[in-house]
Amino acid sequence: MSARPNTIDKQRALLYVLTSVLLLSCSFMLQSVKWQGSMHLHTLMEVVATLLASFVGAMSLVRFFSQRDAQFLYIGAGFLGTALLDGYHAVVTSWWFQPYMPSDMPHLIPWSWIASRLFLSLLMFVSWLLWYKRRNQVYTPRVSRVFLFTTLATLSCFIVFSLAPLPDYGFAASWLPRPFELMPATFFGLALFGYLFKGDWRRDVFEHWLILSLIVGLATQTVFMPNSDQLYDTEFNIAHLLKKASYLTVLTGLLISLYMTYQELKAETKKRTQAERKALKQAEALRKSESWFRAIANHTHDWEYWISPEGKLLFVSPSCERITGYSAEAFLSGAITIDRLISPKDSKAIVQQLSETENQTEVRDFDFRIVTSTGEERWINHVSLAIYDENGQFIGRRASNRDITERKLAEFEALTLSKALHCSPAAVIITNADGKVEYTNPKFTEITGYTAEEVLGKKPRMLESGQNEDAFYHEMWETLKTGATWTGEKVNKRRNGELYWESMSISPILDDEKNIKRYVTVNQEITAKKQLEATLYHQANFDVLTELANRNLFHDRLEHALKQASRSEASLALMMLDLDHFKVVNDSLGHDAGDELLRQVAERMLACVRHFDMVGRMGGDEFMILIEGFTESRIPKEIAAHLLEELAKPYIIFGSESQISASIGVAFSSPLAMDKDTLKKQADIALYQAKELGRNRVVYFKP
Repeated sequence: MSARPNTIDKQRALLYVLTSVLLLSCSFMLQSVKWQGSMHLHTLMEVVATLLASFVGAMSLVRFFSQRDAQFLYIGAGFLGTALLDGYHAVVTSWWFQPYMPSDMPHLIPWSWIASRLFLSLLMFVSWLLWYKRRNQVYTPRVSRVFLFTTLATLSCFIVFSLAPLPDYGFAASWLPRPFELMPATFFGLALFGYLFKGDWRRDVFEHWLILSLIVGLATQTVFMPNSDQLYDTEFNIAHLLKKASYLTVLTGLLISLYMTYQELKAETKKRTQAERKALKQAEALRKSESWFRAIANHTHDWEYWISPEGKLLFVSPSCERITGYSAEAFLSGAITIDRLISPKDSKAIVQQLSETENQTEVRDFDFRIVTSTGEERWINHVSLAIYDENGQFIGRRASNRDITERKLAEFEALTLSKALHCSPAAVIITNADGKVEYTNPKFTEITGYTAEEVLGKKPRMLESGQNEDAFYHEMWETLKTGATWTGEKVNKRRNGELYWESMSISPILDDEKNIKRYVTVNQEITAKKQLEATLYHQANFDVLTELANRNLFHDRLEHALKQASRSEASLALMMLDLDHFKVVNDSLGHDAGDELLRQVAERMLACVRHFDMVGRMGGDEFMILIEGFTESRIPKEIAAHLLEELAKPYIIFGSESQISASIGVAFSSPLAMDKDTLKKQADIALYQAKELGRNRVVYFKP
């Protein structure tokens, strides 16, 4: 029995080490990566962080108010305060609001960032510190003080950032550009050490995920953000992504712990039902034997009692003391009565129902709250039944009171989670182990166009777009089969046939034997982001006027083609083309006419080459053409001749006919010309010779 917990301890400890090593390794591997973000990306990430922190904070406070675990009060307050600071950080650093702030971006963004991180790290540390100080006693935190501190701290940050110019934050030339990031790192580190020392991570799934979150938070503040020497650089962007990852980790722990509680209650209910059936059979067989009945009643888990037709207690099971704190003797003697235990929050009708002992045949079944001897409030399920003797004479009532506090709390948490999923800004899909849909939230319908009724009980294949390769799904399922969460981006199809991009996170839900029981998928539509990326890529790599490849893209393709040619000992041709007397067209017809001529020239050039050849505009009337994948030199020669012929044909420019010719220089790759610069120089020399020989011709470079 002890081998399995020891194995889990080692696995979790190994996971913490591997996570730390992975984060450290990423910091070194990403040093050569240049990822320049933007104000808009930063604002988007902080909005997402605000939503996640709000969700985690709300769920933690629900957990606190339902179970009175002081740890969740400080965690919840920390995340709600952080949500306010993250939201304020997103607003004041946005393009619209920032001009009204007394500080510029290089000062405002880092200080508002560190305010959020310092607040969260401090509350996480306090959540452990107060446990440590009160670990051997019952501790009731002062909720109002915690919320007052959260309010004052956030308001102070709001006022300072809105009214006071902020000082310099970091030292760009230093080996550690942002040393102030180590302040929250200190508290994250203390909290991490504290929770590891506490040791509940070995058996408590939430604290296991909390430690992973603290590791990510500590890495963010020690490895990535302190090394950011300018806004929106790689370390800056990775730090912001890791912040959201740490929030998601805490959220995952809350969700999994809630699900495990639900599973435990479900199993307990089943066990209780089986035990009740067995007890009823035994009671029927032993109903004439008072000694046998008392043996069963005295050992029942529930609080049982018998009451006479006159309302006097005849029997009270010892379980009453476990539930109420008062002994059976106290009830039988009248020192304490059931109606005195009822919570003031419940109706007086409960007292009336409990006092009724008439010969009613119906079963009474209702829930109410009691206050125990220690002042604790607990929920009771009360079931009572009229009892008759062999002659049909009413002889009293038998009642059974069951402690259902944990079930009520679980129902409340499940209801809260259901409402949270229902209102989530992301699409949520829950499927069974076979992938059939069991739940979707309204955001899913909003994004896909499919209602819940249309997809329940089906696999979500109706969303498949056909745009994703088999390797994509293979990698996804290989990850999920290990029980790990898979994240990625995917093209899906709406109900109306429209394609859209989604950022997906799929998490398997495991039972105690590590078998997958369900999958929880959280989707965020990122179509607009993908379209923006495509637009930016096109603007960076294609000529605005002609839609041909620009200088950068053409040179990248040329270098790649030369490397392939050197490995395969193949040959390629580079053509450099200039339009003859193009300046005359610009001077005589105007620049608009010149632009139109260049567009028509580009169209004719594309029609002359093969579909896999590349045509690029280097600027002005200068073009380059890359011909590869040929085994006979006649192919580029035929293309060059075709180009001269087509480009020399008349053009219709704004209703007027115009004519122009071209000069082409061609160079072939060879063992002496297998680099970009040499090949370009040779093609340029050939082009110069073509112009010297009278233009409107092709000249091939000869060494």
